[in-house]
Amino acid sequence: MDNKELFDKLVGFAKTAYQYKGDITADTPFDELGKESMKMIALTSLIEDELDVEVTIHEVMKMKTFGELVDRVAEEYEE
Repeated sequence: MDNKELFDKLVGFAKTAYQYKGDITADTPFDELGKESMKMIALTSLIEDELDVEVTIHEVMKMKTFGELVDRVAEEYEE
């Protein structure tokens, strides 16, 4: 899966988990999506179930932008 496909897949996961209707770019701040723990659990669960990549909620809480999540998932997905 190339970076564009991975990005699009993660955007879909985020829109589902956060019930977000707007556009999500690499620069979208997580504060805009929401930092509610239940939504983060849903997002990280989708990533683990669909991509077999484990990203902890603690990691996501430290991230400022959606692009940081994409980079983190890409690192482990390529291994």
